Amino acid sequence: MNIVDLANQTDPVREQAAALLVEDFSEPHGWPDLSAAREEVENVIRSGFARAMVEGERLLGWIGGLPEYNGRVWELHPLVVRRGSRRQGIGRALVAAFESEAAARGALTATLGTDDDSGMTSLAGVNLYDDLPRHISDLRDLGRGHPFLFYRRLGYIVTGVLPDANGRGRPDIYMSKLLRI
Repeated sequence: MNIVDLANQTDPVREQAAALLVEDFSEPHGWPDLSAAREEVENVIRSGFARAMVEGERLLGWIGGLPEYNGRVWELHPLVVRRGSRRQGIGRALVAAFESEAAARGALTATLGTDDDSGMTSLAGVNLYDDLPRHISDLRDLGRGHPFLFYRRLGYIVTGVLPDANGRGRPDIYMSKLLRI
């Protein structure tokens, strides 16, 4: 297995990257169809960078980085690992590659949004406006393994929540991490 620049990969590998967004990015919900997913892959490559874990011509997962705030902040977007290849360190390795590349490009902070559009956390289905700081401090997984747990293990902290980002009671959870150069 190798981590490579997705921009330099063959069309079939890039097509696998789009397919992963549709087929393996199910919770939170991903891209509705291959056309939208292809556009996302090309946008990430064009606007930032993308790294992929490959085994021969088979794509196991990929991660993108998009610059914000004149490159001082880089958004991790997206991260997807093939369903049958999860829990093998691929996501962790891709995040490390993202952080290294973002830092090399001058990033001070890495950030990401991890939606809860499936009722996987204590932030879903409640009125977050009644006491947003309390809801954030009480954030917990409801037993289905929301991705915020993965990012928390990698040192990301919750830096905010956008209530109703995906519809009533379906927030986006913002997480960030200081990048050391």
